[in-house]
Amino acid sequence: MLKTKTIPAVEARVHFGSIIKQVMKEGKHFIVEKAGIPVLAIISAVEYERFMEEREERFEILDRIKAKVPNVSKEKVEKDISKAIQAVRKKND
Repeated sequence: MLKTKTIPAVEARVHFGSIIKQVMKEGKHFIVEKAGIPVLAIISAVEYERFMEEREERFEILDRIKAKVPNVSKEKVEKDISKAIQAVRKKND
């Protein structure tokens, strides 16, 4: 399993070239913190594009579900979907 490394912003700035190489060649992920607060992630462009495509697909699915139950709030639909996903994940564990 891929491990994400958390680093301070100063370290990211000082070692940016090395971080880029690790992301490109080794597929590593980095979380950059400022004052101990996570502020950004560094991942490959390929992973970012895949993430954005999957995100868009999920929103399209949510929109289709919402269209079939127009009298139910978006929040209720999202809550029900989350419960269903959790139940499936629990069953598969």
